[in-house]
Amino acid sequence: MNPQDEKYQNRFRYYRDPVREKRELITRVYEYELPFKYPNVEVERIMGGGEPHGMELYAVPPGREEDFVYPQSGKMADGNRYADGIVITEDEPIIRVEVIGSACTPPGYVTLECELIDGWRRPDEVVEAMPVRMRVDGLWGMHLRYDQVFEVDSPGLPTDRPLPERMPERWRAFCTGGRIFYPEMPLAGMSSAVFSTPPCKSVRVSGGSANPGWKSDKAPDDCHYSFRIIRTTVISATASAPAPGPR
Repeated sequence: MNPQDEKYQNRFRYYRDPVREKRELITRVYEYELPFKYPNVEVERIMGGGEPHGMELYAVPPGREEDFVYPQSGKMADGNRYADGIVITEDEPIIRVEVIGSACTPPGYVTLECELIDGWRRPDEVVEAMPVRMRVDGLWGMHLRYDQVFEVDSPGLPTDRPLPERMPERWRAFCTGGRIFYPEMPLAGMSSAVFSTPPCKSVRVSGGSANPGWKSDKAPDDCHYSFRIIRTTVISATASAPAPGPR
């Protein structure tokens, strides 16, 4: 018996695994951008808005269940609603996911659900006890929420500030001017979340942001996270780790 194996077996008698050699992972990175229209990407999204800053996903879709059907199952939504999501499937095992976007009402969060590759679980493992679900909180980006960007006819507020030149026409009817200056938008504009995962066939990204809930808020239900870029890192090949060089 290998000395290392004997030492290990004496200390951890329930693990009869053989001594292994470490592997070198050769990886490749893929990038997906808004609006995430790719052959291997499925967007599960209830609302149909066309935001240019990123794709907003509902943390928990609102009421009016009769108005929408979930694309995965084809069934009408009920009381057990799940969050919108972006599903990415790769041919090679995914081991890392990076998300770049912005919380609509900071702080925001991003969650990740993974479908593992076949054979990664141990034969004696209880799968239900350890689902691959992850979450990153405290994301302090902020995208241009309409009530903070658009000037409206309100007492005491100026209404003569110009509209941004690149503002989409579909938004211009909402306001009389634009207010996109640092004193009124003091928070950071983007945030990111990075997940390291077991080897997965596919991943499902979702997220949301805080809801302040005060009565004077003009958009108290704006609790989305706005997704702009998603990157996946996959294992393209493996090799035995090289022997250490001379010291």
